[in-house]
Amino acid sequence: MLADPSRAAMVLALMDGRPRSAKKLALDAGVTAQTASAHLRKLVDANMLVWQGQGRSKYFRLTGADVAQAVEALSIIDVQRALPAAARELRFARCCYDHLAGRLGVALTEHLLRPGNTVLRDLGIELAALESSRRPLFRCCTDWTERRPHVAGALGAALLRRYMDERWLATVDGSRKLVVTPAGRSAFARFFALAPTFYAPD
Repeated sequence: MLADPSRAAMVLALMDGRPRSAKKLALDAGVTAQTASAHLRKLVDANMLVWQGQGRSKYFRLTGADVAQAVEALSIIDVQRALPAAARELRFARCCYDHLAGRLGVALTEHLLRPGNTVLRDLGIELAALESSRRPLFRCCTDWTERRPHVAGALGAALLRRYMDERWLATVDGSRKLVVTPAGRSAFARFFALAPTFYAPD
C-alpha cells in the first residue's frame, strides 16, 4: 500500500495522530481530490486508515499506534540514503503518532533505560494506572532517522502528554515537528541530564 508515493505521503501526514480532511491530504500528496479519494478508499479498505464525517467533509486518521509503528519501521529501509530536506526537518524531535521520536526521543529513552533512574517517579507517571490500560505498557519503536529505539506504548504516550502539558515541547503547525522550549531545555537537563551541547546542530 505504501509503495505508491501519494499514499505514502498521506499516511506520513497522519503520523502525528491528528485527523486530516481529504482535501488537506490531497494537498499533502500533491494530487487531485478525485485521485486522493481513490487512494484513501484503498487505505481504509486495508485497515490502515479510518474516517469520520463532519458536515460535508471526511476526516481521516491512522487506525492506531500499530500502524504508526509499522510505518516508522518501514521508513528505515531508506535510511542508507541521504535524508531529504523534509526528513531533516523532523530528525531532532517529532510526533510518532502519540509518542516522541527523533534524536530527542532516542536520548530520553536511553536515559529511561539506565538502572536506578527515578525519572518516572519524578515526573509523576503512575505505572499502575498505565498497566491497567488495554495497550502494552512499554514498546520499543525503531526510530527511522536514528536507527535506535524510542519508547512507545502507553508509557510513551503518557510521557509525551506530560512534555506537552508542561509546555516543554511545542508543535509546529501542519507538521509533526516538535520544538523544545526554554522551559523544556531546563527540564530535560534536570530530569534527563541533557547537556546544552545536545542541542548543537549536527
